[in-house]
Amino acid sequence: MKKLLYLPWLALLSSSALAENIILKDGKVIAAKSLRRQGDNIVATIDLPITEIGKPPKTADVGQPVDKIAKIEFAEPPLLKTAPDLIAEGNAAKALAEVDPLLKTFEGFSEIPGSFWMDLAILKVQALVALHREAEAEPLAKQVSKLTKDPEMVRAANAQIAACLLRRGQHAQAEDLSDSVLKAASGDATLATAAVTKGLCMLDRKNWEGALLAFLEVPVFHPDQKIFMGPSMLGAGRSYFGIEDFQRAKDTLNELIKTFPKSPEAEQAKNELTLIQRREKALEDPK
Repeated sequence: MKKLLYLPWLALLSSSALAENIILKDGKVIAAKSLRRQGDNIVATIDLPITEIGKPPKTADVGQPVDKIAKIEFAEPPLLKTAPDLIAEGNAAKALAEVDPLLKTFEGFSEIPGSFWMDLAILKVQALVALHREAEAEPLAKQVSKLTKDPEMVRAANAQIAACLLRRGQHAQAEDLSDSVLKAASGDATLATAAVTKGLCMLDRKNWEGALLAFLEVPVFHPDQKIFMGPSMLGAGRSYFGIEDFQRAKDTLNELIKTFPKSPEAEQAKNELTLIQRREKALEDPK
């Protein structure tokens, strides 16, 4: 096994745009070419100072205890921005296939500040919920909640747990948990998740007005959260139908079909429009 080096001059290394920087609690910085986990240490492969002109630098492995690390500066994975679009378009399986290997890459750094493991884990939970695989999604969301020390990440995990509870038919528990998230959270994705879950819970008990207010939170306050735009628009359309505001229901559902034609909600919106048409015809027919 290669011997690990603990070198006091590492703080003098300059950072590189391609490096993953380890920020130590004492303020020192280690610029790494690559990182790996080895027990309670993070092992960084670094370039050693050039000793012979014209020859490439040699490398060494440097170990630092996890409890001495304040943060690791990782580059943000582009997948965090592209996978939500895949889920919104009904390609949750593709998103999941892309998230899984990257999640494994960050697995050894899951609890270290700066790691994207938890963000990717939440994204995987969203994909699993979209695929109706709550039995796999909920344990992962609970793992995130247990590992993180960030209150906002706990709320993000709880929002996903509430979505899983809803899918299991535990509407009261799902609504209570969503309410607690909505009262304290600040992240757009977390708030959008909780709003949609709360709306679906209220829709189930035919609280049309309450459901409508919950669903409208997404387009009004979190319009960039594409994963939740389809569900929120479908829910709003159903809520308008429930209060017999047929025109707004049709406008909302048609807008959903036009804006998100590839989403799974678009097909459901077409069925909903058929139901509205039948209801309008029934009301028009002479008694």
